[in-house]
Amino acid sequence: MPPTTTQRGYGWTHQQARAAAIAHLRKVGTLPCARNCGKPVLPHQARHLDLDHTDDRTGYRGLAHRTCNRRAGQAKAQAHQRTRSTKPTRSSNTITSRPW
Repeated sequence: MPPTTTQRGYGWTHQQARAAAIAHLRKVGTLPCARNCGKPVLPHQARHLDLDHTDDRTGYRGLAHRTCNRRAGQAKAQAHQRTRSTKPTRSSNTITSRPW
């Protein structure tokens, strides 16, 4: 069973913001996907929508298709892994010269 939203770090504030965004979607009828996939976000998709964060996680971008949001998060994580793996590391058996 997948972890709950609270277990994944999305507490009460996030859940309330998502519920408000979905209520707004039901009033409006359709919105663009926050991840700009080109497809609309529709009210009947509410169970499959994520409330997307800004990249710095200080706010929300809006509702996004779950697949769009998770794909973007995965791509960001992979890019972060690539930058970490390209940094030079100091081997434990490296001999360094001393000035004395």
